[in-house]
Amino acid sequence: MSTGDPQSRIPAYPGVDRFVDAFDKLVVQSRRSRSRVPVVLLHEPDGGDAGRRIVAGLRSRMRGRSEVLAPHAHIPQIPDGADPPPLHLFELLTNQLRETMPPGTGELHLHSYRLLRSVVTAPALDGLMERRHTELRNHCYAQHRQWSPLAQVLWWLGGRDQANGGTLLELLWNFVAGPLFQRLPRALYGRRANRRMLGKPRNPRWYARWVRQQQGSPPTDFFRSALDLVQGELVDEPERMDRVLMQAVLSDLDRACRTRFLNPWRRRRTTRFVLLFDEAGHEDSRVQRFLRELRSAVDDLRCTSVFAVAGGVRSLAARIPDIHATGLAQAGAELINIERRGMLPDQPTGIVVPVAEGPEEDQAAVYWLGRWPTLVTPSPRWGPGAEVAGALGAAALAVVVAAGFVLVPGTWNGEEDDPCQGSTFLGTDGQCVGVGEGSAGFGKGPSEQAVQAVLEQIERQNEEVDEELAGRPADDPRPGRRTVVYFGPLTGGKDAEDPVRGGTLAELRGIAVAQRHINAQALRSGERVPLRVLAANAGDRFKDAPAVAERIAELAASDPTIAGVVGFGQSRRKTYEAMRILDKAGIPMVGTSGTADELLRQGTHYYQTAATDARAAELMAAFASGAGITEGGRPVRRVSLVADATDAYSNSLAASFRAAYGAGRTDVLLYTPTDAPEPDPIPGALGGRPIPTVEDLAREVCRAVSEEPRTAVVWSARASQFQLFLAEISHMSGGCPKISVLAGDDVTNALTDDQRPWDHFKGLSLFYVSHGYAPTLAAESPEAAAFLAAYDRAYGGDRSARNRAMREDGHVALAWDALRYLAEGIDQAWRTTGGHDDRLDRGLVQGVLYQGLGGGGFDGATGHIDAHGVASGGRLTEGKLLAVLRGRDGEPVTELLCGTVARGDERTRWGPKGKEHPCP
Repeated sequence: MSTGDPQSRIPAYPGVDRFVDAFDKLVVQSRRSRSRVPVVLLHEPDGGDAGRRIVAGLRSRMRGRSEVLAPHAHIPQIPDGADPPPLHLFELLTNQLRETMPPGTGELHLHSYRLLRSVVTAPALDGLMERRHTELRNHCYAQHRQWSPLAQVLWWLGGRDQANGGTLLELLWNFVAGPLFQRLPRALYGRRANRRMLGKPRNPRWYARWVRQQQGSPPTDFFRSALDLVQGELVDEPERMDRVLMQAVLSDLDRACRTRFLNPWRRRRTTRFVLLFDEAGHEDSRVQRFLRELRSAVDDLRCTSVFAVAGGVRSLAARIPDIHATGLAQAGAELINIERRGMLPDQPTGIVVPVAEGPEEDQAAVYWLGRWPTLVTPSPRWGPGAEVAGALGAAALAVVVAAGFVLVPGTWNGEEDDPCQGSTFLGTDGQCVGVGEGSAGFGKGPSEQAVQAVLEQIERQNEEVDEELAGRPADDPRPGRRTVVYFGPLTGGKDAEDPVRGGTLAELRGIAVAQRHINAQALRSGERVPLRVLAANAGDRFKDAPAVAERIAELAASDPTIAGVVGFGQSRRKTYEAMRILDKAGIPMVGTSGTADELLRQGTHYYQTAATDARAAELMAAFASGAGITEGGRPVRRVSLVADATDAYSNSLAASFRAAYGAGRTDVLLYTPTDAPEPDPIPGALGGRPIPTVEDLAREVCRAVSEEPRTAVVWSARASQFQLFLAEISHMSGGCPKISVLAGDDVTNALTDDQRPWDHFKGLSLFYVSHGYAPTLAAESPEAAAFLAAYDRAYGGDRSARNRAMREDGHVALAWDALRYLAEGIDQAWRTTGGHDDRLDRGLVQGVLYQGLGGGGFDGATGHIDAHGVASGGRLTEGKLLAVLRGRDGEPVTELLCGTVARGDERTRWGPKGKEHPCP
């Protein structure tokens, strides 16, 4: 930007400073923190060349004054209707990337691309079918010799495959040299190509996965499978040729950025490869077709080493979803967010940025571009030779240290080297996730100590069961133990949401007291199945849920005692993906929390113990319409509905509330926290007014309450954001000294925090949904009384405010009910075997749960549960008990109770005597 033709400088359009800043940071981003980057499409809806000028400026920005700063390729404008040959763009791109490698970064080798280029340019093979793959290998090796000096010298030493006569010594040389320097290197080349392109069955390379996707079965020999790509076969399929060559190029570029111990040139490759396109043209142009294959390949390979920007996008194809920015400033903000937090697997692969010819003297842009006129890349401290010497010295020192570990007894302990052992592994946030015994390998942070204590309690209870069963004879008629896996977010990671605030602690306490209660009955009577509980950490807010679900499915395939999974306390898209994996594996699942209705659509093996969000929203709407919850006990006139369009739970609850309460009286405020684990709105998300920050949200709510004091806030977002919202409200409470909030069940997690909501804002009137309130039900429900007694035995010695709130929290009772419900299904399945323990498996448990528990269901601590799947049962309980409580510093007050407490006891009306309202 600082040198050359002024036309190659970046124009100072409004917002271009934020865009270029994000561009620079992504180009020089550290390898360890990289994720894939969306292709930036500079769209010019009104024509002009603003996008081309930005691309030209970016290209100049990477050239510096004296040397290339980052490897890049520039594809010039291709006139309409003048499509180049199929390989032209690939050759242009790869040649420029090799030529623009910065000094000290070595030569760029594109082995996979060269190999496949040789394949697609090979002449038609007309020999015997069983010999064609050998002919293709020989052709590829001949092409390989043209750029490999070593292969060329070996071939020359081999006598060019001809014995020209002469002395006996010459004949002997030709007899030995041909096989040694020609045939052997060619055979080794073929084996190396197989290994490079196919990998191993357990760890297939990209080409093996691509062939399996195309043909349905994995390849066993590269050259046999590549016969389909030989020139003549792909003449009528240019997109297929682009597809395979693009994956080859990207896999080579990713490999070129991976460090090697004795390769300092690779370690110096600290920047991404940048691809710049002058003009993408219309949706069917050659460049746009090329870009579509680039985007798909980046997504398929999870390629992190490439960043592409295209200008002159005249029209957009709807074949691939895009992120749509309003301008350069928002695009810069999106890219900065990706640089900091990475991209999720299901995010779009492109970002469309509208640009137009406009004022080029935006003061902020001019000032920023003046301060940062060019790309700034990390400077290596040592030269390549010094780095090689240092690496050799480090290797020698490592050998000495390793020898010391081997020779000195007791200094080598392989188990302590791996922080994640057994069926756990490092997750997204650097914490151990997966399945562990009790607390093994999970978080050790201060905020996770309470969770650790419960996991250790569960571990002790597992050991007690194992010790009790160890002495039984082989022919003992009593049932053996079965394993249940708890699936939830057990760690938070750095700056992540505390699992205590996320509801995990409450659920684990319910699981622990239920396990002790179940095992006491089972071991005393010998007619029930004792349970062992394993903890599966799905990562902060279920970020690693699919990978952990795969691990559970693998364990279940080898361990028939695993009878089911309980958990899924948060409705998120990763949760849905994990449930589909477990459902495919045939593992019964029971929910421990009130969640989005969408969970029930993820498979027939999931059973809901709580009321759905749709039912909870109907009761909230009825309560808002019939109760006087605003200042002075007056009825609500308007509602400010706070929702998060990226959160499945929040979106489900908010959409159902607005439908039940009425869109005309509801203002929807959409707020998404900056650290949202899935930042894109869910498909079909609720519409409303976007609010960028929690401060703006508090200001908007205060304005609404000031204009209409009978405005109530309906909070369908998460509890972790509720505390921040109240803190902001307190700063501006002069405009709204009091607010009334009606919240979903997730807000109860805030009541178990060290700071209660009233500590943040004294003028709060809080009403919230609870999935059954055990202290209210204890007098009429034996199960609720048994739950409270079990809880008090385990935690009654804790007199803290948190423990009192936990005892009243519906999450604890729901987790108790979930494990009790699954245990009852296991018990009934065991009875159907006639006492043959070896016949009790997950299929039998699933059959019992789907048919429904005998006796018409189960009277739980949170009300009657009958979640069968037959006869249109839906795997949920119709008319499940729900309460609306009024929170306060002391014990909460039940304002609404609707649903079935126990068989024969259904609550159909709510409200004070003489003013009752029918339950919806």
